[in-house]
Amino acid sequence: MKINFDLISKSVRETSPKVIEGADLTLAGVMVLLFQREEEYTVILNRRTRTVGHHKGEISFPGGRMEAGDEGLLDTALRETFEEMGISREKIQVLGRIDDMQTKTGYMIRPFVGVIDYPYNYKLSNEEVEEVLELPVADLFSPEYQRDEIHIAGKKQAKAPVYVYEGNVVFGATARILHNLADIIAAA
Repeated sequence: MKINFDLISKSVRETSPKVIEGADLTLAGVMVLLFQREEEYTVILNRRTRTVGHHKGEISFPGGRMEAGDEGLLDTALRETFEEMGISREKIQVLGRIDDMQTKTGYMIRPFVGVIDYPYNYKLSNEEVEEVLELPVADLFSPEYQRDEIHIAGKKQAKAPVYVYEGNVVFGATARILHNLADIIAAA
């Protein structure tokens, strides 16, 4: 499958994203950022520092909790992307959104998909971001990098996607969002 801008854009724009609502959920917005280098599209991920309050050293998308001044979850995702990576909202071409994700910690995450030009001179927040990781979109479809793991909680078992790329393990909500993006692209 040739993964190009038209395919990604069409896939995201034509999807009917799942909406999760719940008064007891903490709302968060993340930005699934892509860029094209030569003929290949790549997803940008962050490795969180070991000094942040939660998810120390884990791999995530830029984003975070909705704040009082945010006009909506897209505004949250754009604000957090600027705070964490120094990417201004004017430099992001937002294509749309994909399925909401609920976490076991009580968050509802709304992922937005956007494209930036390559190369980009990131201005990383030293408090939040240790490094930027790049994962080729085509590799989301490769069994070499993606596997399912079984998680057991009490008597319940759940299958969850995990990505392992260049020694980096992507799991949890970030892996589920990547898996959802891959499913949307594959269905186009």
